[in-house]
Amino acid sequence: MEQGRISVFLIDDHEIFRQGLVLLLGNQPDIEVIGQAGNGAEALKGVGEKHPDVVLLDLSLPDMNGLEVMTQIRKTAPGSKLLILTMHDNQKYVSYALSHGVSGYLLKDLPPDELFLAIRSVMQGDIYLSRRVNKLVIREYASLTRDHKYLTSLETLSAREREVFRLMADGYCGKDIAARLNISPKTVEHHRGRIMSKLDCENIAQVIKLALKEGVINP
Repeated sequence: MEQGRISVFLIDDHEIFRQGLVLLLGNQPDIEVIGQAGNGAEALKGVGEKHPDVVLLDLSLPDMNGLEVMTQIRKTAPGSKLLILTMHDNQKYVSYALSHGVSGYLLKDLPPDELFLAIRSVMQGDIYLSRRVNKLVIREYASLTRDHKYLTSLETLSAREREVFRLMADGYCGKDIAARLNISPKTVEHHRGRIMSKLDCENIAQVIKLALKEGVINP
């Protein structure tokens, strides 16, 4: 790969489509395709080895769900920007992808110039959505707001999980939480796992930071 060029990895099960992208992207002086795959297994192996700047991923793959591939790539190549390039404008797909850290969601009917713009935009740290996808996102947000269904992260917790969360943030260990709530340590660990997953926290420091931010505990 030439220094200063954006490295791109293509994942799509249609070879003729991939080859067309190779030609299109190859004509851009600052973009270089460094690999491609036609299924999920090849994609995970290739991206894991090459760690491209940008991954263009279709959601329709023959061996794996594209959303699953997306999630795995986020773990194995966290430095790669993920751009979904698909025909699916399903609201659930869009919401799932955006909530799991993709840098953009594009539809295959977009013009080549917009694809180039999207790749360059995400490399600058922006989120890029196709116009139709952007309308879906706005419509969903408006619906959630209107129906009062928009939830903060803590509101996704059950009543018992909120109790465990508060005690975790207060510094209680699993054994002490079990004693205070009159539940087993195993149940506490179950709640702890669900809490960390729902709040996207990796350690207790992040739990405390969130609790302070939400006013659950005082400094």
